Amino acid sequence: MAALTPISRKPFWLVALITGGFGAFFGLFIGTANGSGPMGIVIGAALMVALAWAYIYLLRNEQIGRGITFAAGGIAGFAAAGIPTAVIGAILGALGGWLIYWAYEGRYRSYIAPYLTWYQVLWHFGFRAICGIIFIFLITPILVVLPLSFNAENFFTFTPEMLRFDPEGYSLKHYRDFFNDNEWQRSFKNSLIIAPIATLISVSLGTLAAIGLSQSHVPGRRAIMAVMISPMIVPLIISATGMFFFYSQIGNWMEGTLGMDKNLWATSR
Repeated sequence: MAALTPISRKPFWLVALITGGFGAFFGLFIGTANGSGPMGIVIGAALMVALAWAYIYLLRNEQIGRGITFAAGGIAGFAAAGIPTAVIGAILGALGGWLIYWAYEGRYRSYIAPYLTWYQVLWHFGFRAICGIIFIFLITPILVVLPLSFNAENFFTFTPEMLRFDPEGYSLKHYRDFFNDNEWQRSFKNSLIIAPIATLISVSLGTLAAIGLSQSHVPGRRAIMAVMISPMIVPLIISATGMFFFYSQIGNWMEGTLGMDKNLWATSR
């Protein structure tokens, strides 16, 4: 696909804004993991701006610069916590090196209409960045829980053995517990019973709500719509965990205060 707009090199202040924002964003996560989010933001932004300045004014070789950033990210990640963080560091390094030259060479304007103003270009990429951040926010908890399910310990935590990719740190223990434990099996059966009923009720109510909210004369239509779709912005694993603790407290209260037997459903069958 041919470029829509001729590209030209951009001033360093613009490169600094873009790369600094990138460094600040990921520095927030790294700093928070090490006990200081604000410090991570400052260091991440300063590091990316310094790299951009050095690559543009001193090195002046894109391939070498991107290679250095890729290697440095992998080495720093490996020194911090082994192979898993080395992979993450290498990916971030490669992305950071690419971003520096993408901004400096003005490649971001290649495939967008030449008549767009600077704030329209900003919104074009800002909207995509916001969508990407939301996607990361929604999908990251699932990506974290999946490897934790193979933990050999009784609790979900990344052990040193797991971080070193030591086979001793991995196990199918939690899957065996699921299939062999009566508590888990009863919960699974209850889910199979509740799921179709909940689906029928939610689809019926959702359809009626959609029909009602499609009418322009409904008062507070926008507010109601915002409330109804708000659960979609919370990761499912977070919602599931929250509901688990909420209903477990209710179950304990019903068993302890009202004297209801938690095995009542199982015994009645």
